Amino acid sequence: MANAETVMGEPEKGASRYAWYVLSILFLVYVLNFVDRQIISILAEDIKRDLGLKDQDLGFLYGTAFGVFYSLFGIPLGRLADNWHRVRLMTIGLSLWSVMTALSGFSKTGGHLAAARIGVGIGEATASPSAYSIISDYFPKRLRATALSIYSAGLYVGGGCSLFIGGLIVQGWNKAYPGGGPLGLVGWQAAFMAVGVPGLLLAVWIATLKEPIRGLVEGLPEPDKHPAPFRAFGAELVTIVPPLTLIGAAMGGARALGYNLVALAVVAAAVSG
Repeated sequence: MANAETVMGEPEKGASRYAWYVLSILFLVYVLNFVDRQIISILAEDIKRDLGLKDQDLGFLYGTAFGVFYSLFGIPLGRLADNWHRVRLMTIGLSLWSVMTALSGFSKTGGHLAAARIGVGIGEATASPSAYSIISDYFPKRLRATALSIYSAGLYVGGGCSLFIGGLIVQGWNKAYPGGGPLGLVGWQAAFMAVGVPGLLLAVWIATLKEPIRGLVEGLPEPDKHPAPFRAFGAELVTIVPPLTLIGAAMGGARALGYNLVALAVVAAAVSG
């Protein structure tokens, strides 16, 4: 029986207006996802100067600190999206990465900024697994590729907007406050806060969406709810995310070894390029 948070549908009919409404909001989430992810590139020189960082430090902040944790947490969070309430998961993830983006603006050292970037990576890892699954349950097969392509376009819109928005904020802020503005913030810090805070408002909006019934759009029976979604998430976590893999290796044997090899490949790819 569907609860009050569940929206009904009929198999293989055209997508409802509400489905397109949901898609438009998910598109905005993906745009913001890439704005928050990529804005550091336009702020790099100012960050490097103010925090006394080297080029390799910037490379770590831009790539490794974000990419490794995004990749590693993406797998167990994808498992959680399979087994739990996807709208809630995306709401939590969006709130996390928005808060961590805003906190990046208070960074006083490279370590502070690295910790914030790790938080952004973990939070953003919830977005696409949840969004792809939600879209698949709102749109029939004949419209699903179109819906997914619209959602995916947010990547390029967000990536392009991040450069424009970041440059605009830094230039305007430094011009208005040459010696530092309120709270002593300089332009790059204000830029992080300016793109982070709106994400919290978007998270509130996301929380109002109805969770679709899995498989209903294809005429499949409603699946039973997973009895322990967070236990399954934890089991996945300890098999792939160091140093928790030590626990997973003790519990999972060959399966844990396989996941560790995948994790090693992900880390190696992120570090090398």
